[in-house]
Amino acid sequence: MTERPRRPGLLVAALVALPLAALMFGTTATNLAGPGSPETSLPSLGLLIALLAIRFNWARAAAVIILGFLTILWLPGALANMGEPRVGQAVAYVLIGTAFFAVGTVLVYLPQSNEYYGQIAQWRTSRKQGR
Repeated sequence: MTERPRRPGLLVAALVALPLAALMFGTTATNLAGPGSPETSLPSLGLLIALLAIRFNWARAAAVIILGFLTILWLPGALANMGEPRVGQAVAYVLIGTAFFAVGTVLVYLPQSNEYYGQIAQWRTSRKQGR
């Protein structure tokens, strides 16, 4: 039986950055709309899917799509309200979340990350077949 492939360090960093981005967007929604509001459901879904990217290849693409949508949704408003003191904290959360999203997206699709997901799929297949 072959040995389980090791996650590259850059992929580990990406798998930390993407959930942190989802947390920042969720914090923004909670800060502006209050806990339990409908605006917090998409960032929560993004967080769940970003955490599933640790195990599943499809989840990394889904997490990037959801977090990209949240960036498009929140970033223009954050930039427009940058100097306003009553939403200053929410603006900071959006900017930090956008930075985490950008870094995580680049890292999660580097060649080393793509190779790992391919190797782990082969490893699972060979393990199921008893090789």
